[in-house]
Amino acid sequence: MRRLKTTILALSFLTSYSAKATVSALSDVVIPYKTIQSDEICLMKQKMIAEFGIPLGSLMEGILEENQVRQQILGGGSFFTNINLLAEGTKISSTYISDNYTADEIWEYEFALDFAAVAALNGPSVAGRQKTIDRAKLAVISILNTAELTFGARKFRITLNLNNLPSQAGLTGNTVFPTTSFPYTSSSPVLAGYEAELLSASCPAL
Repeated sequence: MRRLKTTILALSFLTSYSAKATVSALSDVVIPYKTIQSDEICLMKQKMIAEFGIPLGSLMEGILEENQVRQQILGGGSFFTNINLLAEGTKISSTYISDNYTADEIWEYEFALDFAAVAALNGPSVAGRQKTIDRAKLAVISILNTAELTFGARKFRITLNLNNLPSQAGLTGNTVFPTTSFPYTSSSPVLAGYEAELLSASCPAL
């Protein structure tokens, strides 16, 4: 059933792409959030209405923008608040570079992500640089999980250029590479390392 869904999705995207038209759809994106009681980081699927021309290019906006949910306050004063950790305080800028659909049915994409505003917000201290680097890891995690949700495992290769990252000297955890020798896939060891480091083992499945 999953393969049939992926095939239909690919055909609709390719028809749209080849005709240089757009197709609007209610789609899933993956964002990181903190659990309320334990403050652990998990992933969740959220909805966006995407106007597909370049599929992952459209979904990037939902991944990186604020995701507002209602926060209820007993006695009144309830309000909407952002839960997307990728959009706390300031935005990660994303630039589409290229895409391709190969003969062996693999979706290939390249994007540049700019962390200049995030680095400026968090500052040059060890704690500030750690926050920026951790957000870069969460961005990679969310983008690749969205790609897997959209295209299927082993059906995509994504190159991410992470620009204006701060120095990682003295920081803990896995190194973030401004670019990698090979595109990211669903089985990338770098992705597995980021997920093991930052995501709680008790998170619900997507």
